[in-house]
Formats: sequence, structure tokens, C-alpha cells
Amino acid sequence: MSRLANHTSLSLDEIEALAERVFVANGCDAANAAALTRTVVAAERDGSRSHGTFRIPGYVASLRSGKVNGQANPTIERATDAAILLDGDRGFAPLALERGIPVLADAARSCGIAILSIQSSYHFAALWHETEALAERGLIGLACVNSPAVVAPFG
Repeated sequence: MSRLANHTSLSLDEIEALAERVFVANGCDAANAAALTRTVVAAERDGSRSHGTFRIPGYVASLRSGKVNGQANPTIERATDAAILLDGDRGFAPLALERGIPVLADAARSCGIAILSIQSSYHFAALWHETEALAERGLIGLACVNSPAVVAPFG
């Protein structure tokens, strides 16, 4: 019997309901669970399987271990008119992004260019959701994250 014989297909609505239930049951408040769920569903919708339902067990493990604050309340401050700082309160990045993107977009329109720096957050996802949100607002965006080196140099 092949491994795929036990494969279960879920609709996006079913994925949404399941993910939100799982996140709440494992320590997320409603706002964090909803933002994280939107990211998982968007990844599944867009074919980014590595950042959809595949990530749910890792998210749950991070919540259960206390590494991530499922009740995070990301807060925004401005360093300058064009520089927005956002403290993620040790939560997952999706809620921080949802709060920061509108402020970033307004700053970019006002100044011609802007930057959003998020600190104290966990797992940024697949680096498309936030640039897509900016494109939907008629803007161009670049997304970057810091990370330890994980690729061996050429040669």
C-alpha cells in the first residue's frame, strides 16, 4: 500500500476551520489564531505547501514549548516618518505584519519610500504574503529576514 493511500484532501474552508481550532486549542488568542490561519490558508491556496498545513505541527510545538507567545500583542512605533518599528511581543509574525502593513503603506505613500522593521517575532512564513499585501495597495515591496547561515558556500 502506498503512503498516499491514506492521503486526505481538505478544502480551503476545511483547512481554515481546522487550523484556527488547533491554534486556539494550543494557546493562541483569537487575533493570533486568525492571522496565523490566514497565512496557512493563503500558502495552501497559492501552492506554497512548505508554508501551509505542513507548518501547523511546528507552530503547535512552538506554542506548547513556550517559545512563542500565542497571546502576543504587536505594537508599532515610528522612528521617523518613513521608518516604522514593530515589536512582535514574541508572537508569530502574521499578526505583526497585518498590523504593520497598513502603517507601512501609508508611510510609503507619504514619503515615497518606507521601511518596516519587526523585532521579537517568530517565523515570518514564505516571504510573499506581505509583498502581495503591498502590491494590492499599488505599491512595490521587498521582504527580507535575518537567519543564521544554512547554505554551504559554492566550492
